[in-house]
Amino acid sequence: MDRVLVVVGVVLVMVGLAAVVFTVGNLVEFLRLRALERRGVEGEAVSVVQDWMNHKYRVHYRVCLPEEGRDERFYELSVEEPEPMGTVFPVVYDRKKPSRARLGTRQTIDFTTEGLIVKFAWGTGVPAIALGALLLRFFDS
Repeated sequence: MDRVLVVVGVVLVMVGLAAVVFTVGNLVEFLRLRALERRGVEGEAVSVVQDWMNHKYRVHYRVCLPEEGRDERFYELSVEEPEPMGTVFPVVYDRKKPSRARLGTRQTIDFTTEGLIVKFAWGTGVPAIALGALLLRFFDS
């Protein structure tokens, strides 16, 4: 019986670790979008450079914030063909981390999908790791 519980513990730890590791990217994106939604400033972005990277269009934007004269830049990757250079877009921009900028308005930032994935995977993965570790601790001789 002890051997079976040890095997169950190992399986639980492996499944929990897989759930956590495979969703780290979702966690990072969720935290990034949540921070942008909370601290972001709305402004305008003008596309200045377009190129091709990893089978996606990479468009560099120059941010024009209403209250500051600083020249900030960021880029976005897209599968769709971009608008012509010089086109003005609404943007939500984080002064602390320019790479968080996103085209659109604060109302269009949607991180509910990422949040659900993170809550489900981490909410089942972390307890599975803990339960598996407890089984290994008490029944492995």
